[in-house]
Order: sequence, then structure tokens, then C-alpha cells
Amino acid sequence: MPGNLPSSDSQSGKPASDINGACAAGAKSCGAAAQPGAHAAPGVGSRVKAALEELWIATFTWIPTPVGIALRLLAWRWLFKGCGSARFATGLSLAGCGNMRIGNGVRMGRGCFVTASDGELVLHDSVALSPNVHVGADAGRIEIGAQTAIGPGTVIRAANHCIARQDVPIMHQGHVPGQIIIEEDVWIGANCVITPDVRIGRGAVVGAGAVVTRNVAPFSIVGGVPAKQIGMRG
Repeated sequence: MPGNLPSSDSQSGKPASDINGACAAGAKSCGAAAQPGAHAAPGVGSRVKAALEELWIATFTWIPTPVGIALRLLAWRWLFKGCGSARFATGLSLAGCGNMRIGNGVRMGRGCFVTASDGELVLHDSVALSPNVHVGADAGRIEIGAQTAIGPGTVIRAANHCIARQDVPIMHQGHVPGQIIIEEDVWIGANCVITPDVRIGRGAVVGAGAVVTRNVAPFSIVGGVPAKQIGMRG
């Protein structure tokens, strides 16, 4: 099962890596990614494994009632790197399950999109993802602490498109990997966006519709675009 989160440095309020800066710093790797043939197609074995995973998930994803919830846990838990007594609602889209650790009491609401292809995702005990939450740890790393609640429609992505070159379409320039750490007992409201390379401290509250681009201090309340501190809990 997922272990404890490392201690927070969220008080620093350091900005997340600027997209252009990250691309400039990684221009060499981004440039290489944009070269013809730089992205080798996945091997046949990888494609077959991904297809079988997708088929197996689709087989159970729309079964309603508590029977469906029980069947999904029974059928899916072996796909993950580790999985406790999670509760999977209907209509989920999952990919890269072998790179995910799911704690006890984790809940994924209807229509959630959760992926970790070429990345790592850790959901600690009792994390609650409301319907239609998007958690994308592809090419990066996301860790969400225990007892954290994430509102519907929120997007959490650990990687950005590289935009360093003007002579190559953005979609062909690869990604800049990043990391997102959300500590325990955090409440993230509906329709928020959490960008790469941020840490949200323990007990923080993120107001609905906020776009988080900087670290969030423990027990603070933030809101807006970009998110800024608007108060403290207690």
C-alpha cells in the first residue's frame, strides 16, 4: 500500500516550472523528441498488453448496481501495482494500471479518466475522486495524500507539451515530464486545473474553478486564475 508522503515545503510558495522555461531547459531532449524517428512505435508486446487491459476494463466498466462495484474490484485489482479495497464507479477510463498504487477506501466516481502510462500514480487511503475527474500521470508522477477530496471535472496533469521549437508542430515535440504532490486532507473544488510541478500542502482548500500554478501552503485557501491565497483555515 502507498506509504507516507514526504514532508512539505509548500510554505515556500515557489512557482511551478514555467512552460517555456521548462522547454528551454530541456530543449536538447525536446529537440531530440522532434527529430524524425525519435519516437519509436511501441513494441507489439506493449500494444497487445495495452489492448488487453483496455478490453478487460471495458468488459466491467458499465455494470451497474453494487454487483458491478464488487465485480470491478475483483476483476481489476490485479491490474494495478497495488490495490486496496477501492470503489470503482461506472464509466471509468483507465490506462497504465501497472504504474498505479491504489490505497484502501479510494473512490473513483462515474466517468473518471485516470492514466499513468510511462508514469507513476499513487492514491493514498480514502482519496475521493468525484465524477469526471481527470488524473493524468502519463510521462510524470502524481501522488495524492490520504483523505483528500477532489471535486467533479477537475484536471490534474503531470506533464506539459514542449513548445521550444517553432519549426515543429507542438503535437510532435514530446512532453516535459513533471510531478504533482497533493498532501493529505486537501479539498479541491469542482472544475479546477492543477498544473505540473506544484505541491499542495496538507489541509489546503482550492476553490472551484481555480488554476493552480504555484505551490500551496498547508491549511491555506486559494482561488482564482491563476490561484492565489485568499485566506487560511481556522
